[in-house]
Amino acid sequence: MAQKQVPKGETHRWLAVTKVRDFACRATVIRHGPILLLLVFFGAVYAMTLNSNGMFMWDEAEYASLGRSLVRGEGFAISGKPNSLRPPVLPLAAAASMLLCRSSQDAVVKLPHLVFSLLALYIVYYCAMTAYDRTTGLVAATFLGVSPTFWTSTPLFLTEIPFMAFFTGAVMFFYFGLYRHQRYFSLSWLCWGSAFLTRYTALLFGPIVVLFLIPALCTRNQDVRRRIRSPSLFLSPFLGLAVVFPWMLRQQFTFGNALVGVQQSSTQLQVYMPDVSMPWDFYLAQLPEMLSPSLALLLLIGIGWTVWKRERCGLHCLVVCVGILLWFSFYRYKEVRLITSILPFMAVLAAVGLVKAFFPVPLSWRSVAVLALLLEGIFAVNFRATQPTFQYRTTLGYPSFLNAMQFLREHSSPDALVIGANYPQIHWYADRHALDLPHENRLKEILMSSEWVILTDFERGQKRYAHELVKKVSQADVQEGSVAVFRDSQFVTVLIRSSVLRDRL
Repeated sequence: MAQKQVPKGETHRWLAVTKVRDFACRATVIRHGPILLLLVFFGAVYAMTLNSNGMFMWDEAEYASLGRSLVRGEGFAISGKPNSLRPPVLPLAAAASMLLCRSSQDAVVKLPHLVFSLLALYIVYYCAMTAYDRTTGLVAATFLGVSPTFWTSTPLFLTEIPFMAFFTGAVMFFYFGLYRHQRYFSLSWLCWGSAFLTRYTALLFGPIVVLFLIPALCTRNQDVRRRIRSPSLFLSPFLGLAVVFPWMLRQQFTFGNALVGVQQSSTQLQVYMPDVSMPWDFYLAQLPEMLSPSLALLLLIGIGWTVWKRERCGLHCLVVCVGILLWFSFYRYKEVRLITSILPFMAVLAAVGLVKAFFPVPLSWRSVAVLALLLEGIFAVNFRATQPTFQYRTTLGYPSFLNAMQFLREHSSPDALVIGANYPQIHWYADRHALDLPHENRLKEILMSSEWVILTDFERGQKRYAHELVKKVSQADVQEGSVAVFRDSQFVTVLIRSSVLRDRL
């Protein structure tokens, strides 16, 4: 059978299309290959330490328990009690991971956090690349990825890193909306909605927006003025409200107050550990350790270069850092995890301090080699600084508490009520209905309906009378099986049958 002849013109057209397609593919690899390789590298590095802490701490256990309740159709609740404080993003991510993997192991629950870590790196890369160039973007993402506070937070199933990703997007996209294109306003408010559903401190976005608008309103740049007057600036906040509206509706229907979570979170720092007060410069003193000394030095250089050149994006990043530091410095109680949202902005400034101050653009191959060696050296130094944290940091109670919870699962009914101070951890690891130790005058009443009491020596919020309860049992009770003691080199967990305590009170 004769083969069909392809017209000569069609052949040339096909070859031309193929060449264009191959060129586009090569261009895509050249443009996006470095950041993809960087994300794959950090993904592998972070995955190796995903289970480095042994078990979930209190907050992690709450988020994980909420996710498991969602999977089981029990609602946004812990031990059957609707939760008003925790925002939904992290529990929803945990629920999605458990559904997809069909497992509720700690490592499975933490998988979304690994994705959030890489998302934070990519957002920093994209923002620095858009504001400066691709090299600065890659360096900024690398600096964030190797900063000790970020690195050691990757195994923790907490809100710091996902909030960091969304909040950075909200702030930087709003900046780009003012000075690049108004389409960024919509992305900004969508990120804000996600940040608010991750951590209620996203409300700090409001003052930052005001601080960004003041110089924009004073500028003579007609393009900026046009963007400020554009409908996108005024309509895009409704996108953010649309994101948070279902959650506010749930809060209103469940607790009669749409802002109950915001109100609870706003008082946490004021009532937590009332006898403890940190100095006003606590956060400033912690910055070198959060970033590492080398990155802190580059941050200072970046700030100096930004102020000297009056570089607009760097100045806005500096405003965000100063604003967050000042806001949280006014609180009596201070903790590093509260200000981790400044890390992406400091990473951008540190990248500016390295790339803009020391390397010409475009880079020569020699400059690329020198820059790669510098980044490798910073990674090696920070690797040595963070590894002891992964090797020696364990959650309070590990490993004896896990053994106690295994015993509790085997020696209690599935619908048993147990009481203990660290009830979120008890609920997650024992998978039993758990309540906090009640006030002492209600203890006997609660013991009537519970099966076990869990007492520990590591939970700081445990009622003072708990130590007296341990004295009411003896070694004979242990031999009879009504008391179980689990001990390791540091911690002790004691399980006592409620019936035994009830008879001896």
